Amino acid sequence: TSPNGSEKWQVGKNYNITWTSTNVSNVKLEYSTDNGTGWNTIVSSVSTTPASYSWTIPNTVSTNCLIRISDISNSNITDQSSANFSIVSVVLTSPNGGEGWIEGSTHAITWSSSNITNVKLDYSTNGIAWTTIAASTAAAAGTYNWTIPSVSASTYRVRISDASDATI
Repeated sequence: TSPNGSEKWQVGKNYNITWTSTNVSNVKLEYSTDNGTGWNTIVSSVSTTPASYSWTIPNTVSTNCLIRISDISNSNITDQSSANFSIVSVVLTSPNGGEGWIEGSTHAITWSSSNITNVKLDYSTNGIAWTTIAASTAAAAGTYNWTIPSVSASTYRVRISDASDATI
């Protein structure tokens, strides 16, 4: 039942694979990053109760991902995602701590990303309230020149997210 198509799951985060089953005790879970041509084992046997498995997303970015579930006692009893989901990645590379940037100066915020079209950039002086630097900029650019604002603070934090999905 999940993922079942169009989800974006981020490398390194945990997501629940869920299903429904009747008269099946244990299942095998597999994933594909090539639309089902090849399959990789997530877990070779897991109980169907509860009908959920927490999966840490591997560093295998793709837009052609599927999950397959099979009864371990009868591999002919199987199902897979109805449509592709994506494994995505976004990593802030600078600033990453310890920089000493002066108010009014311009510095490059840099990142690496995969399978993300646009990113949102924010900053905070307390880690709680966030101010937008750029609501949407091309992820493929990997850089954004930011003029440090005149906000009295001893510490700034910068965060990056998928402009279309704040959970990434």
